[in-house]
Amino acid sequence: MAGVLLTWSSPVFPRLNTINDDNPFGKVVTPSEQSLISSLLPLGASLGPIIAGLLTDRIGRKKTLLIFSGIPLAGASITLIFAKSILVYYIARFIAGVGVANTFVVIPIYLSEISEVSIRGMVASSFGFFCAVGQLFSYSVGPYVSIVTFNTICAVIPILFVLTFLFCPESPHYSISKKDMNTAQVSLSKLRNMSTEDVDRELKLIKENVENALKNEGIILDIFTNKGYRKAFLICLGLFTFQQFSGILAILFNASDIFAASGSSLDSSISAIVIGAVQVFACLITPIFVDRLGRKMLLQLSVIGMVISEIPLGLYYFLKDHDYNVESISWLPVTCLIVFILTYAWGLGSVSWILVGEVFPTNIKAAASTMVTSYCWFLAFVVSTLFLSLINLMGMGGALLFFASCCCVAIVFTFCFVFETAGKTIQQIQEMLNK
Repeated sequence: MAGVLLTWSSPVFPRLNTINDDNPFGKVVTPSEQSLISSLLPLGASLGPIIAGLLTDRIGRKKTLLIFSGIPLAGASITLIFAKSILVYYIARFIAGVGVANTFVVIPIYLSEISEVSIRGMVASSFGFFCAVGQLFSYSVGPYVSIVTFNTICAVIPILFVLTFLFCPESPHYSISKKDMNTAQVSLSKLRNMSTEDVDRELKLIKENVENALKNEGIILDIFTNKGYRKAFLICLGLFTFQQFSGILAILFNASDIFAASGSSLDSSISAIVIGAVQVFACLITPIFVDRLGRKMLLQLSVIGMVISEIPLGLYYFLKDHDYNVESISWLPVTCLIVFILTYAWGLGSVSWILVGEVFPTNIKAAASTMVTSYCWFLAFVVSTLFLSLINLMGMGGALLFFASCCCVAIVFTFCFVFETAGKTIQQIQEMLNK
């Protein structure tokens, strides 16, 4: 559902930009209104992690996801079905952002805690894969059904999530932190296809790790005073700064409009579907390589690929904006965006979230994840708000070249400051951070 909402605006905006029977407002939305509809989701998402951070260690990972992700996402989508006022759209998008952000905080924690070390990277990266599936769903279905029908389908997804996730186990780490060993044992038994003796052995190890972490239970201030925590925090902030200033959300939110502006003979909706399919493919292969090649190498390949694709894309639009004949290279925008999305999805888009679940120990993980995720979504709000202004100021080409220059800096950052975490325990990662 998070993926669907991230690209929800792409098939909806073309209908809101004209007066037609499918436009619920009966008028054309202005550029500033369109910008607000886009940006209020990441604004809500920048506040949502605060809720998750406060509650994930108090009521558990499972209840936090059910109550503060599933229910807000369902409520926002149901509201959009009946909305006739742009103000209601604003409110619904903001609430949806709160729910989306909670998933980005809690799911990486939940997946890292229920996974075996040998497959932790693969399991954690599945979150990015299903987000990509949601985005493809939005691109594939949204343009071909009415806005009301699309929002109805969007409402069904979180409702199904709530009904099915009720039967999933709580994180054994959380249960142990609350001294509920029976629940932890039952949960781990459901999660592991192994003998009772092996389950008990792993449970004992988890118990030792959780107890050691809780003996040094952290507070937000520790993130800045502890060398290892501070280093992990700065690495995550750097990755998410470059993630958002790559322009990814601005491109996803406005994919159909970007393709329409390219002048390509390929229908903009079909082009968006191609991009969505590429992202699914990239996320599908990420779990295969994330533990084999390692997090650092995937990040390096990712940002290099993004630079290689975004610079010619920006130059194409720059030439087009200055009335050069670009008919002979009308294939370039789709090709560049395919490479851009492919390389983003297998590295900067997925590995950044994996690292959030890996580089912080249990005692500080919730607080750190909250701050990092809020920061990420606030930057997304800033970029999506400024995107149309950047286009008006610099043209589409100038805006894309600005994002490409940010990716160039990201190359230096990943080579110099990111270290490898694949195949390492949380304790080993902390030892590396404290060196």
